[in-house]
Amino acid sequence: MFEILEKIILAGAGLVSLTKEKAEAIVDAMIAKGQVKAKDRIAVLGKILRSTKRFDKEFDKKMKKVSSEITKEYEKQIAILKGKMAKLAKDLHLKKKRGTIKSKQKKTDLL
Repeated sequence: MFEILEKIILAGAGLVSLTKEKAEAIVDAMIAKGQVKAKDRIAVLGKILRSTKRFDKEFDKKMKKVSSEITKEYEKQIAILKGKMAKLAKDLHLKKKRGTIKSKQKKTDLL
């Protein structure tokens, strides 16, 4: 599960750097087509990059929340399993004490 989260986070980080390069290419293409004036290149690029940064912050916040929820759930499950194991160990100890569990060891193994 953590491998998936790691891949998602890395993909998000890669998306941000890729977005800058893509944004520049898109703006340059828009300039070439006459859709954006060359003097507005920096402003348009800045707007796109600010949106990307905002997205990155939101993405990071959501990923931390998901990671925290998953961690809490795992901790909860581990605590339940520890409780079950402690109960089983206690039951086993009591059965051994009462002699209701017979040893599988042969007498020759004890010598």
